[in-house]
Amino acid sequence: MLENTLIGLIVKNANEMPDDVAMREKRYGVWKPMTWREFQEKIQRFALGLRAMGFEDGNNLAIIGDNKPEWVIAEFGCMAAGGLPTGAYPDSLAEEMEYLISYSDARFLVVRDQEQVDKILVIWDKIKDNIKKVIVWDSRGMSHYYEEYPFLERFETVLEIGAKEEIDQKDYLLRKAEEIDPAQAAIMLTTSGTTALPKLSILSHENLIFSCESYGKVVKMEKGDEMLSAAPLAWIGEQMYNLTRFLMVGAHYNFPEETETLRQDLLELQPYYFGGTPVVWEFLISTIQAAMDNADFVKRYFYNLTIRIALKCTDADLAGENPGLWNRFLYRILNFLVLRPLKNKVGLGRVRLAVTGGGAISPEVFKYFKALGLDLRQVFGQSECGGIATTHKGDDVRPETVGVPIPGVEVKLSEDGEILVRGKNTHLGYYKNEKATQEGFTEDGFLRTGDAGYFGEDGHLYVFDRAKDIMTLKDGTRFAPQDIETRLKFSAYINEAMVCGGDRSYVTAIVSIDLENVGNWAKKRGISFTTFQDLSQRREVYELIADEIQKINERFPENIRIKRFTILLKPLHPDDGELTRTRKVRRKFVNERYQALIEDLYQSKKDHDLDIEIRYEDGRISTFSGTVAIEEVIQ
Repeated sequence: MLENTLIGLIVKNANEMPDDVAMREKRYGVWKPMTWREFQEKIQRFALGLRAMGFEDGNNLAIIGDNKPEWVIAEFGCMAAGGLPTGAYPDSLAEEMEYLISYSDARFLVVRDQEQVDKILVIWDKIKDNIKKVIVWDSRGMSHYYEEYPFLERFETVLEIGAKEEIDQKDYLLRKAEEIDPAQAAIMLTTSGTTALPKLSILSHENLIFSCESYGKVVKMEKGDEMLSAAPLAWIGEQMYNLTRFLMVGAHYNFPEETETLRQDLLELQPYYFGGTPVVWEFLISTIQAAMDNADFVKRYFYNLTIRIALKCTDADLAGENPGLWNRFLYRILNFLVLRPLKNKVGLGRVRLAVTGGGAISPEVFKYFKALGLDLRQVFGQSECGGIATTHKGDDVRPETVGVPIPGVEVKLSEDGEILVRGKNTHLGYYKNEKATQEGFTEDGFLRTGDAGYFGEDGHLYVFDRAKDIMTLKDGTRFAPQDIETRLKFSAYINEAMVCGGDRSYVTAIVSIDLENVGNWAKKRGISFTTFQDLSQRREVYELIADEIQKINERFPENIRIKRFTILLKPLHPDDGELTRTRKVRRKFVNERYQALIEDLYQSKKDHDLDIEIRYEDGRISTFSGTVAIEEVIQ
C-alpha cells in the first residue's frame, strides 16, 4: 500500500491530485508554486541523478542549509535512491558539520550556498576520502568555485542527469515505493545534545507515519491547509508535524524567502496551522510586548485592558469555571477590536491549531496565547519516539502539563520517576551505537526518555525536567531548574537564563538580556549605551531585571526563590557551545564555563571579573573580558 511509506505517499498524491499545489517558495517577494506532479518528478529525477553519479544502496547523504524545497527533494530523493538522509542545522560551525558528516558516514553532501560550501572547504581535507560529491542548490556568486573544486556539482545538473535516466525509467519512483518496507530506516535525525555530542536517531517510515496518524486522531488537519516551514528541517518537530503531515493530508507546504524574513512571510501567508519550539513562542510574545511598550498611551491602555480581561476568561475556562457575564461580554468586544487585529499583525490570524513542543514552555506564555484566542496545545516527545508521545486534547488543555498519551502509545513511569514510552513511534536505535541503543530501552521494550515527571489524578503527564538536571538544595528540597527558567523567559527583557542551586543553600540565576527589547526600554527612558556589554551592566538594567525576577519569585515557595543573580556581558550562544542548535541550554557546559562566576554568586562578592573565549561565525576565536555585577534580589 502506497500510504505505508513516505515515498508511497508522494506517488499517491501525485496520482490523485497532480495539478494541485504541493509547495510554495517565496522568491524575490513572490510565492512560487510547485504542483504534486512537479514535486514527484523532481524527486524521481534527483534519485536517478544520484544513482548515475555513483550513489549506491546503503549510502548516506547529509543535507545542510535553510528550509527550502531543495532540502525536501534531496531528502526524499536520497530515500528513493536507496540511501539514508540526515541533516545539519544551517548555522552549524565547520567542526560541527565535520562531526555530523563523519559520524553519519555520508558519501554525498547537499548544501544550500556559498556560505555552506566555504565551511566544507575548511574541513575538506578531513572528509575528502569519504565524500564523492558536494551538490549545491544555490550557486549565486559561485561560478568560479566549480572550476576550482571539481567535487562540487550544481543541483540542476543532478536533475538534468536524472531526466536523461528517466527516459528508460519513467516509473522508477513507483517501483521504489512498492519495494520499500515500512519498517526500514527512512531518516537519521540528531538528538538534542544537551549533555554530550548529539547521537543520530534512526527513524523508519512506520515510525513517522504512525506518529502522524495517532496525532491526527487528536488534532484534525485537512487537505489544502496552509503550513509554513518555520522550524529547522534537521529537527524532528519539523519532520513529523509539518513534512510528514503535509504528505499524509495533502496540505500546502510553504517556505519563507529567508530565515530573516520569516516574520514578514508569516504575516503574508497567515497559515492555518503553526507550530514551534518554546523559543519561537517566547520570541513572538517578546515582539508583541516590546511593540506595546513603544506604542502610544491609548493603544497601550486598550492592549493592557484587553489582555487583563482575556487572561481572566482564559484562567476561568481552563479551570472549568465561569468568568462572569460582564467579563465574557467585554472579552467578545475587545477580541473583535483588539485581539483579532493583533493576531493578524503577527501572522496568526487564520491559525486553527497551534502547537508547542521540543522543550518546556512557561505556563504564562501558554496562557497568553490561549488568551489571544489561539487553540494552542503542548506536546511531549523527542527524536527517539517520532517526535510525540503525549499531547492535549481540544476539550482538556492544561498549561502546566503536556497532555495525555496519543492513541496507540503507552507512557508510564519508572520507579525513580523517569518517563518511559512504548509504541510504533519508538525509533530503530542510534546509528553506530549499539550500547546506547540497548541502554535506551527497558527489558520490556519501553524507551527511556531521560525526562522526569509524574501523572496527575487528571491523567495528564507533568514533566519536571531532564532527570539528570533535577537539583537538590542543602536542606533537601528538590526542584526543577527548567521550571524557573521558563518562567523567567516569559519576561520580554530576559532572553536566556540558567538557574543554579544544586547542593547549595539557595537558588541563584545567570541571566542574558534581550538586546532589542532592553535597548528600546533604555532609549525610551533616555539611558545611553554603546554595546551589549555596556547596556547589560547599567544600574537601571539590573533594577529592571531584579523587578522581573521578583515577580517570578512570588510564584515559588520561599526556599527555591532566586536570591542573587548576575547579567552576562554577551548572549548565550550555540557557536560558543552554550546552547544547542535548538536553543536549549547545555547546562553542564555552561556550569563549567562559568564555574568561577557561579562560585562568586554564593560568596559575598558584588562583582566578578569575567574572562572567556568566544567564537565568531567564521570560526575565529577571541577572548572576551569584563566585569559583571552580582546583585541581591529583595524578597
